[in-house]
Amino acid sequence: MILTRFSIFPSVGFALFVALIISVFLLPCTAWNQTGLSGQFIFQPDRLLHGHTHASSLVECPNGDLLACWYEGATDRSEDVHIQAARMKKGGEWGSPFLLADTPTLSDNNPCMIIDRQNRLWLFYYTLLGGSEQPWETAFLRFKQSRDYENQDRPVLWNYEADLPVQVGDLDTIVSRLCDDSAWVAPGADDLRQKAKLHLRNQLSRRLGWTTRARPLIQSSGELVLPMASEIFGIATMAITPDQGRTWFFSQPPLGYGVEQPTLFERSDGVLVAYFRDATSLHRIRSSISRDRGRTWSPIIASELPNPGSGLEVLRLRNGHVVLIYNDVESDPRSRLAVSLSLDEGKTWPYTRHLEDSPEGRFDYPSLLQAQDGRLHAVYSYNVQTIKHVSFSEAWIMGKN
Repeated sequence: MILTRFSIFPSVGFALFVALIISVFLLPCTAWNQTGLSGQFIFQPDRLLHGHTHASSLVECPNGDLLACWYEGATDRSEDVHIQAARMKKGGEWGSPFLLADTPTLSDNNPCMIIDRQNRLWLFYYTLLGGSEQPWETAFLRFKQSRDYENQDRPVLWNYEADLPVQVGDLDTIVSRLCDDSAWVAPGADDLRQKAKLHLRNQLSRRLGWTTRARPLIQSSGELVLPMASEIFGIATMAITPDQGRTWFFSQPPLGYGVEQPTLFERSDGVLVAYFRDATSLHRIRSSISRDRGRTWSPIIASELPNPGSGLEVLRLRNGHVVLIYNDVESDPRSRLAVSLSLDEGKTWPYTRHLEDSPEGRFDYPSLLQAQDGRLHAVYSYNVQTIKHVSFSEAWIMGKN
């Protein structure tokens, strides 16, 4: 990959001024405080070194370290795209990035991680088998597991890795029902319906094009649920494993077209709640619930929360409150990134504060966690040039500090 830098500065004096500004605001480990909010870049923004940097995920290791990952490459679909990671030692700073996964000559995209009850690290991502000519429709899911990921002197060592081919039962019936009944097609999704009709007869299309983004959920039952959606059919499903990834089955897709990148939390009564990125002209976060541990889902409805067609993530805190991180604008650019707090498990969202709000910026594809000490941490793409890490409290969302 060769990227060329261009000089746009009319004078050396102006260039020195810009360099000074960059040194103050863009150093990778320069933190700042805003009454309870602190933030820093995981690495120095550098197109020459990192290219297009996007789609981060974050976990806290048992020893208290934070581990973040993302993908980077010349573009988001180019053959050099690979998954990078970095570690923040507990009480320390972010270390140098290291390689987490790479398929030679193909693009590896949208990683998401989780640490299970056996303290194993899981990494999910998809590889674009068709290369840059046929990008998202050729996505093929994969995952890795590691028990050796806390050594601060070496990268993650994988103990197990496997492919995850998707096979949704009754796909013909569900897609046909959606295609034939306009009640399930949101405004602006007619093209998705036509696309689904075209590809339904193709056996390869049934298995490819399923993409992940948000963190998986480990249910109170112990089952792991991986949310995903089809770039071909415009619908969602959940991959569920009851035995730590040895076998998988897939949920019935919820009725509703034009959804992407679901994110999940489990209510206190065991009901699963899914929120979806909107791929239609509704410009609203959409939702569905499951009362049988993710096997079947209610028809998808639109919420009152705006969405410009960008990624989001939801998290249930240990006290039962729910936090949602998302772009709270109706259309691009993704120039504002919000965190909203619900005290009633998603029925209402009375508190919202903004991590970013700049008309010239792009802040998207966030990931969220609650650390052992109760503090919240988020990572997200910052102008697709670096990954930003921020830390804040629930009280900060409520405006108490």
